[in-house]
Amino acid sequence: MIELLGWICLIISLTLMIYHHYMHSNYERVYQFIRTKYGQQTTDIKFPSKEDHAKDAQKFSYYTAFFAVLLIVLNLLSR
Repeated sequence: MIELLGWICLIISLTLMIYHHYMHSNYERVYQFIRTKYGQQTTDIKFPSKEDHAKDAQKFSYYTAFFAVLLIVLNLLSR
């Protein structure tokens, strides 16, 4: 059960890391698209900054490494 939870957390953190890396590298293009598509519906759209995406990408990189190491240790202990 713990191994399954570790795999789920690893997949989630890897997905979020990839998302934040993408949003950091394509910041201007993504938010320009959102403004043009949904800008008429609301006037006060606030977006996270590019630095926020960089911090979150680094944070989820650490989470991904942690869960990968946890799964390796669990695998070694189960032998």
